[in-house]
Amino acid sequence: MPLHRLLYTSEMALVGSETEVRQQVADIVARSAARNAADGLTGALLQTRGMFIQALEGPLAAVEATFERICCDLRHRRVDLQEFVRADSRVFGEWSMVSITPDRTIEKLFTAADLLNDQEHEAVSAQATIQLMRSLLLTDSVP
Repeated sequence: MPLHRLLYTSEMALVGSETEVRQQVADIVARSAARNAADGLTGALLQTRGMFIQALEGPLAAVEATFERICCDLRHRRVDLQEFVRADSRVFGEWSMVSITPDRTIEKLFTAADLLNDQEHEAVSAQATIQLMRSLLLTDSVP
């Protein structure tokens, strides 16, 4: 069965204290991990600068259905699809859903690189973002 991968960004619309928002994100990730495992999906959710950046990968129908739910979820605003491609392999195959919360040093890299705002190099930027997300998971930069 062919794999597909999508990457999107959105503004977080979560309300509450920093601790409450952190708990809400943990709840989102836990529920998503359970549902994704049942649907054959894997992925990662990065939160930085009041934004979500999420990669999802798996069978086309499951990726599409999940993204449709995400687009209707009021915990997001301005959902923007960055990339939707057929994939040869999974980048996040070890995780049905994993949360990435970079430390402040890593967040500065996102600001400096501004990976997702260069319209001219959108595909390269999406790939670079996915690889950066994977790298963050494999380092000590994520608590």
